[in-house]
Amino acid sequence: MAKPKKKRGVRIPFVTDARGDTYDRHAIDMKPTPPYLTPLTCKGCGIRVSARHGNADDPDSRSSHYFKLEPHTPTCRYDLGQRGKHLVDASGGTVVRLEGQWRLKCPPIERPATGGGARKPPGPARPEARGGGGGPRPTSKEAGQAIASAHRIVRLLDDFENDPETVAEFAATAPNGQRNIPWHEFCYDRADAHQLAQALIDGKASALAIPHAVWGPASTAGAVGRNHDTYVVMYVAHQPVTLDDGTRVKLRVTVRSNSPHWIGATTQSGQFLGYGYWQLFPKEDQAQARKRGWIELQLWVKEAWQVERWDTDGTTIEVPAPVRHAVPPRSPAPAPCPADPPPQEQPDVTSVPSDAAAAAPPPSDTPVTGAPENSEVSASEDRRPETPTPPTPSSPEPEELQHSAASAAMQETSSVPHAEVPPPEPHVPTPASGESSMGQRPEPSIPPPPPYPPNTASPEQEGSMLQRWLRRRRRS
Repeated sequence: MAKPKKKRGVRIPFVTDARGDTYDRHAIDMKPTPPYLTPLTCKGCGIRVSARHGNADDPDSRSSHYFKLEPHTPTCRYDLGQRGKHLVDASGGTVVRLEGQWRLKCPPIERPATGGGARKPPGPARPEARGGGGGPRPTSKEAGQAIASAHRIVRLLDDFENDPETVAEFAATAPNGQRNIPWHEFCYDRADAHQLAQALIDGKASALAIPHAVWGPASTAGAVGRNHDTYVVMYVAHQPVTLDDGTRVKLRVTVRSNSPHWIGATTQSGQFLGYGYWQLFPKEDQAQARKRGWIELQLWVKEAWQVERWDTDGTTIEVPAPVRHAVPPRSPAPAPCPADPPPQEQPDVTSVPSDAAAAAPPPSDTPVTGAPENSEVSASEDRRPETPTPPTPSSPEPEELQHSAASAAMQETSSVPHAEVPPPEPHVPTPASGESSMGQRPEPSIPPPPPYPPNTASPEQEGSMLQRWLRRRRRS
């Protein structure tokens, strides 16, 4: 008949001797005699304890340890059995006791997209495989309870100073429920976070297959980036990591998020724990990490339940508001401005142009429509005293000069008392082409109201204009 396995005793990490000094289990094997003075008591509750040296032949007592001589008090923090029961009761089903271990059920979480690599051709449809990060999608409440349980386990082990025998009492179950992970391979702190980063640098499958928990002090917190729209909480690990070429660089452990409240970026105190698929930055360019002298083990937080904070001192820091105008908004296209009309001469108050001339100015290569039929002769004569060299057909005058000459002729013609007034309206009959504008007087008629103000020139100006006109007529 097989001998029943001896039940493992509950370890006590620290004791107090008769002088009030504190000792851990390493004091048991000191030579020639242990430094403590009996009797010994539990540092947590004061019950009597005893010391036992390690025995290589006894699988249950290969290391030296303290053991209790009477039950712990209910509030003793070194009563591992009692604290384990409280852990299971408060876990909401996320921590179970199986095969002598307390096991945490890890919640499934989405695996981050991996960049690079060629795409595989589409194959036949097949059932989705449940990998290390698979499993049914949990609710935020269920996942949050699992991370809160991980936080309690971390604090429990921290009270025991991460004693290896105490750490061996805990484990984690992969999200698919088919793999049991030792706690020291699932959760890392500041002292051993470099092991996870080194495994990622070396490309080990164990570091990529499952999500991990990493915790440590919030040494730095706040907003980063050019637009202050990314928030971080981080610390520097105790041990560096080695790149592929043998260069050793510092390791920064960072959780990042677009929400400061998810990671507690407004307080630079206490501890934090992040759960998920951790990655390296720079991810592939180790030359950049070598130049900077550090590499980052980072976790981008996409769910509010992924991070747990505790032991904060209640103080907060001001984080700058995100810069929303980093990319200026697109302004609506301005309405197209109408094309500038060709330059027009100012309306002459001494002449009455026709309606067609007022509505649309003529182009530069057409004659002025507001002058009589014989206005070309008058215009050419009017240009003689002002322009020394008359224009030739090969070199026409500029448009501005042609308009000014025609306007001057119209002014002089309208100022002559006996000159024929051109009809302003198309329906008014015009004089016959054979009749001369000189010596004949049309029948008096009532002209239509002018579209422009009447002539306001002074009598002196009228006399002078008449004299100039008479001189030009005599000269011709």
